Amino acid sequence: MPTTYLTRRTALRTLGGGLLVGASTATTSANGSDQLSEQLNSVRSATRQYRDVQQARDDGFDDHISVYVPGMGFHFENHSLIAENEDASHDITKPATLVYQTTGDYNPGPFTQHDSSRDDDLLLGAAEFIHEGTPGADADYFNDEDATRNVKTSEENGWSVIPGTDHTGLHAWVHRGNPDGVFAPFNPTVD
Repeated sequence: MPTTYLTRRTALRTLGGGLLVGASTATTSANGSDQLSEQLNSVRSATRQYRDVQQARDDGFDDHISVYVPGMGFHFENHSLIAENEDASHDITKPATLVYQTTGDYNPGPFTQHDSSRDDDLLLGAAEFIHEGTPGADADYFNDEDATRNVKTSEENGWSVIPGTDHTGLHAWVHRGNPDGVFAPFNPTVD
């Protein structure tokens, strides 16, 4: 009799029945959209208000945690939204970090701190989910395994250690397209 092995991801999906993704639904909508699209749309809708950088600041997102990262941008973090570990359930409409790119003539150098007087020159590009726990361990917030769309970079491959920390992060490029995939850590369209 052959032995069957379950990955942690498969076990979590089976046991949790998809409940680990918080506000998402477990069915395909009548318009043919798959669950991943619905999940990404819910993240986009929930974070749309943070196109206004002042609203992000008012809601506890701080820009002093990150310098300008080429291929990403400036990261504004709300520490209270970091998940305890990779197995903790998480509401995908509440990412821990918002990632902003610059517009116009605001061209910060790599690894420079954001000038808050230039908040009006920022565009929201991505939401980032962060967890503590095992560095580099992937969590399972999204239903990309059964997606009808090609995500190019799977959620599992998108999770990566945040340099200089014991945290692991996943970008979801829901406000700016990413040719490398919605879950790719870096976006080649960002300087």
